Formats: sequence, structure tokens, C-alpha cells
Amino acid sequence: MVIFIHNLKTRRMKRVNLKEVRFSVETGIIKVSEKDVQFDTQYEVVSAKTGNSMVFNFSHSTGPEFDPTTEWVYTSQEGIEFRVCNDAHITAQNARAYVKAKHGRVS
Repeated sequence: MVIFIHNLKTRRMKRVNLKEVRFSVETGIIKVSEKDVQFDTQYEVVSAKTGNSMVFNFSHSTGPEFDPTTEWVYTSQEGIEFRVCNDAHITAQNARAYVKAKHGRVS
């Protein structure tokens, strides 16, 4: 199954295979990797099968920005959560770039 994640600010839509997306019916949580979506404050998730969609607004993070286990939590009016999970490789890369920039060594 495929879903489309619509970045409402940039108006770009990304196709994501549900093999890469975790969804728990029990908890009502959808999890995707930051490799699959660009960070934003709002997303619309569209089902490729039904065409139904749901809007998610940024709520909070579960930890610090450069912690590879941090998840960025978005909520919908329907009570479903959409979580963008930090990727260990990307997080380490971003942390190094941040430190370099803070010390004036931008590469």
C-alpha cells in the first residue's frame, strides 16, 4: 500500500511505500523516517487507495534535536498521531554540521 505525504507549505507531495511506514491500529500512531519526509510544521497524509486525507499539525518532540531516538509528533483532529523519527545517520550528519557552523567552519 502507498500513501502520499503532502507538505502543505511547499505544496510538494511525496509517495511513501507503507513497507517503510509503521502504523499501529492499537495506538493510532503512524511513524515514518526523516529520510522520507522533509521537516515541516504541518502535513497532509493521503491514502492512495481511498483518496481520503488527514491533516497533522506539529505538537512536540520526544527529545532533543540531535538525539537519534527523537520523534517529531504531529496530531490530527481525529486523535491520530503522525511521527517523523530521526534517522541515526542524518542526525549525526546534522549535529556535525551544526557544530562546524557554530565554530565558523562551514563546509
